[in-house]
Amino acid sequence: MFAKGSMSSNHHKPKHSQPARPERLLPKANAKIRVNILYDDGHVLALDKPVGLASQPGRGHIDDTLVNAAFATHGEALCKLGADRDWGLLHRLDMDVGGVVLMGLTDIGYDNVRAQFEDRTIAKKYLAIAHNAPPADTGRCTRALTEVIRGDMKVSVNMPRGGEEAHTRWKVLDKSKTHCLLEVEPLTGRLHQIRAHLAMVGCPIVGERVYRSDLPPNTSRAPAGRAMEPLLLQAWEIEFRCVAGTMQRVRSKLGIDVLQFATQQRWRIPA
Repeated sequence: MFAKGSMSSNHHKPKHSQPARPERLLPKANAKIRVNILYDDGHVLALDKPVGLASQPGRGHIDDTLVNAAFATHGEALCKLGADRDWGLLHRLDMDVGGVVLMGLTDIGYDNVRAQFEDRTIAKKYLAIAHNAPPADTGRCTRALTEVIRGDMKVSVNMPRGGEEAHTRWKVLDKSKTHCLLEVEPLTGRLHQIRAHLAMVGCPIVGERVYRSDLPPNTSRAPAGRAMEPLLLQAWEIEFRCVAGTMQRVRSKLGIDVLQFATQQRWRIPA
């Protein structure tokens, strides 16, 4: 029986709590994933992310990511940073892209580098092998970008009005009649920014399956009869100010696919 004026039990049904997003859950350590450590000063960690490895746990990748690998070697420090600091992860790379990724190991280390990303004082350089050649050996693409859903994925498209500011600088390091080797600096951090901007100036990256004119823009799958090519884009170098106040420049080892293509073209390999 319920007292007069009381609500029935139907009105007191507990609300179902939403499950925590995968990136909020405490990552599991995975020592089976081997990742080279490029830099470790006790405050900041730089890892060489392999191509094909997701940056952080998410849908379809719960314990097989870069963060899981980092927890196997620096789990105690990363655990203290917690979900609010993304378990130490300071930025991400697309799954198809390898190269330098920074992680914080302490509150001060994470916050120091995070502020540099927000202030755009971090210098990031990528190497890209692209079809054709840009309109000039050095230049900048400033087309505004906005994120939209196309088919089964989220992509960036040019939106002159209402799009987010996006700046990408390039320099041709070497070239042939059909391809070029580019050093690329994203001065802002939009989704797929380098890939979208290079395609917009007529130089889609070799292996690009989304941002190119001869493939549909709504899929990451190659069409029938075409083999999947590796995306020849690498997060090659990053420069930041460490907690001690000195500038640190960290470079990843040149990826085998980029190296082989450049060697076949007899291009000068960056030191």
